[in-house]
Amino acid sequence: MMKKKTVMSKLTPLGVVLCLLASMAIFGCATPSPTPSTEPAPTPPAQTGPQYGGILKVSDIFDAGASLGYPPKLLRVYSMRQSSPVIESLFRIDETGKVVPWLATGYTSDVAAKTLTLILREGVKFHDGTDFNAEAVKWNLEQHINAKRADAAKFTSIDVLDNYTVRINLSEWDNTIISNMTQALGMIISPTACEKNGIEWAESNPIGTGPFEFVSWEKDVRTVFKKFDGYWQKGKPYLDGIEYIPIPDTLTRQLSLRGNEIHLALTLDAKDLTGLEKDGFPVTRINVGSGAVSAIPDSANPNSPWADVKVRQAAQHAIDSELIVQSILFGEAEPANQWIYKRHWGYNPNVKGYPYNPEKAKQLLADAGYPNGFKTKILYRTNPRDDKIFTAVQGFLKDVGIDAELEPTTTGRYDEVAFQGDSWEGLIMNAVSPNPDLPAALALRYSGGGKFFTQMLVPDDYVQAIQNAITAPDFETKQKYTQEAMKLMIDKYALQVVIYCMFDYAVSQPYLHNHGYFDTPNTTAWTPEEAWLEK
Repeated sequence: MMKKKTVMSKLTPLGVVLCLLASMAIFGCATPSPTPSTEPAPTPPAQTGPQYGGILKVSDIFDAGASLGYPPKLLRVYSMRQSSPVIESLFRIDETGKVVPWLATGYTSDVAAKTLTLILREGVKFHDGTDFNAEAVKWNLEQHINAKRADAAKFTSIDVLDNYTVRINLSEWDNTIISNMTQALGMIISPTACEKNGIEWAESNPIGTGPFEFVSWEKDVRTVFKKFDGYWQKGKPYLDGIEYIPIPDTLTRQLSLRGNEIHLALTLDAKDLTGLEKDGFPVTRINVGSGAVSAIPDSANPNSPWADVKVRQAAQHAIDSELIVQSILFGEAEPANQWIYKRHWGYNPNVKGYPYNPEKAKQLLADAGYPNGFKTKILYRTNPRDDKIFTAVQGFLKDVGIDAELEPTTTGRYDEVAFQGDSWEGLIMNAVSPNPDLPAALALRYSGGGKFFTQMLVPDDYVQAIQNAITAPDFETKQKYTQEAMKLMIDKYALQVVIYCMFDYAVSQPYLHNHGYFDTPNTTAWTPEEAWLEK
């Protein structure tokens, strides 16, 4: 068992890189940035219940305004979050991870007949006046079939049984469909508006059944929504409107929160959370973990060094995940040896993983025919946090002889490679908050279905384990095959270089109530219809 290095001993030779990044607070070369000199958040008066009025201002790193309105193309977590005020889903996830009714009031399943029947909510209208009914749901589900989405791959046809009942016919049973319907698969838009104006128009002009209507989008400035007076939940929403304001710089986003310019901030720097909480800003966390950050090698490329499993294993042994979590993320994450957090039912305690061991990494590289290492690239979506993470990963790989060139890129380019079938060279960042139904996430993104990560190796026994999990007739069988897939992914094939599992968090003003961000394991959704601002 290798003795673990301290933070300071790790600074040589990696320290040259890390100390150049002192302003990024990496590996002990910098301390947390000073708390901005502003007054603590004022203590609000006693809460008396929901109040009407006000414009809620939410800020994150990314601007999703160009891809909000057409669910088959909603591929990113933050796109689904930002579309939630307008586009509702057939089902939601509650605080315990249980699927609960929303636009659908219930469902029945017939495993033998391979059918799933949805019962729909009556009296709901889209923002353009179109009725929400079985025909609208059929049209929406057929869009996913036509787009060849992996989560609709088993749909053979959709039948309208009556005005509020839809039957989905399947090629084989799939127990992940209902949980997938809490995300993009179940998000419902007006077929009338899309048919009239086209898919490209719909992408940036969302029209749904939600508590807010889309008003406008100004690229990299703001997306504006206003209250929908015809919302099906009487008396809601409480807010007059919502604005999404992208602020890429973490410190600027924090100062905007402290300066009362925004009401809720996402993706802040982990080192600043303690100071914000001390100053009275509530922090909402999913501290059971909400997804993995990893690097996916181009292992399906026979000409790549990463096609050799020993190289992939070497990379995993080269990276000190615990040091990254403590020194960059200040403990607001979980070091991981597999692609799920420890308290998830799919976590496999029998996975050995690859503990930090650079000497073993070097030996594996030599065994693979790379005693002097090799050159490669790391493609990732640039933002302050991931700039730090992948600079650190670059340094760790350099220590064992893998000379990785960083390729920070835009969200648009990243999506083309990760989700739309373009190729990459070397490693690509993978950071996702998955569907709480783990086999659904594995089947959608990491099993060769659709256009997700097309250069990742997908061995037959690994894919079969995922298929066995999603077609299982009971939970015990589903768990068994999910854990088998996890062991194959990591111990046998090292398909992903896992770094850590995220703890998502939101920081808000003390007078903002019931926003719902990160109250449930489904990090793509929140509760805009419940949110209210205390005056």
